[in-house]
Amino acid sequence: MKSKTLEKHSYTFMLLGLMAVVLLFFTVLKGAMLWKGDVWLGIAMQFPEYGVVTLGLMFCFICGKMDMSFMALGDFATIMAVQYMAAHADSPAGGVILVGILIALGIAVVGGLINGLLVSELDIPPVMATIAMQLVWTGLSVALTSGNTVKGLPALYTEIGHKYLMGFLPVPLLIFLLIFALCWFLLNHTVYGEKLYMVGTNIKAAQFSAINTKRMVVGTYVLCDVICCIGCLLMVNTMASAKADYGTSYVMRCILILVLAGVLPDGGMGKIGNVLIAIVTIQIIATGVNMFPNLNTYYASLIWGGLLLVVLVLNTRMGQGGLFGLKLPRAKKPQKA
Repeated sequence: MKSKTLEKHSYTFMLLGLMAVVLLFFTVLKGAMLWKGDVWLGIAMQFPEYGVVTLGLMFCFICGKMDMSFMALGDFATIMAVQYMAAHADSPAGGVILVGILIALGIAVVGGLINGLLVSELDIPPVMATIAMQLVWTGLSVALTSGNTVKGLPALYTEIGHKYLMGFLPVPLLIFLLIFALCWFLLNHTVYGEKLYMVGTNIKAAQFSAINTKRMVVGTYVLCDVICCIGCLLMVNTMASAKADYGTSYVMRCILILVLAGVLPDGGMGKIGNVLIAIVTIQIIATGVNMFPNLNTYYASLIWGGLLLVVLVLNTRMGQGGLFGLKLPRAKKPQKA
C-alpha cells in the first residue's frame, strides 16, 4: 500500500523536496531574514495575483491547448474597468467598483470566446491564434492609453486589497484560496473536469466518447481568461492603476510554474495541488533573491530560466519511461464508445 502511494504521489514528493532545498538554501544564507513574520506576510500578499492567473492558464494546459494572450487581454480588460471607475468617481464607490469588475470580466468572456472559436472552429494552431490576439489586445490597450498609466481607482478598491482579515489573512490570499477551491472542485468533482482530462489526453477518443470537444475547448478558453482577468484585477489593486504592459513578466512565470508542477501543454496531465507547491516555491525564490541587496533582482529570472530548462529535461526523461521512478500525474485514457 505504501509503495503504491509513493508511486502515485512521487512527483508531488519531488516538488516538496525541491521546495525544501530552496528553503534550506536561503535559510543557510539569509535565515535571520527569511523566517521573519513580515517576510511571509509579504509572500502571502505577492503571489496571489499571478497565482490566480496561473490557475486560469492551467485549464488550457490540461485541455492540451495554449493561450499566449491571457495577460494582454487582462490588461485591456482592466484598462477599460479603471477608465469606467475613474469616469464615475462621483458615484457611490461600491456600485462603481462592481460595474467595473463586471466590465472586465465581460471583456474576458469575449476574449475567451474569440480564442476558443479561432482554435476549435477555424483550426488555427492555438499558439499562433493566441499570439495574434495578444497583439490585438496590446494594440487596443496602447491605442486607448497612448501607452500611459490609467489611474483614478476608488480608494475603497485599493484599500480592500491591502487589508488583513483577523489581523493575519491578506484579502488577496483569501481570494486566491477561494479561486483555488473552485478550480479544485471543477477538476476533481465535476463532469467538466473529467471531460477536460479526457479531451487533453486524446481528443479523438473524446469525440468517440460523445464529448462535444469544440464546446469544451471554447468553454475552457472562456474559463481560463475569466480567471486570468481576476488575477489582473488583483494586480491593478496592487498597482492602484492599469497599463498596457502590466503583467507581461508574468507570462513566462506562469508557464514556468505549470511546467514545474507537471501540467504540460501536451494535455491530460497535472494536479492542482502540485501547482500550488510550484507557485509558493517560485515566490520563495523571488523573495530570497531580493534579500541580497547587491544582487540584481533580474537574477531571479535567470534562476527561473535555468530551473525551467532543468524541469523540461526531467519531464522529457519521465515521458520516456521515468526518471528515478518518478512519473508525471496523467489522467486515465478514456474508453471508446
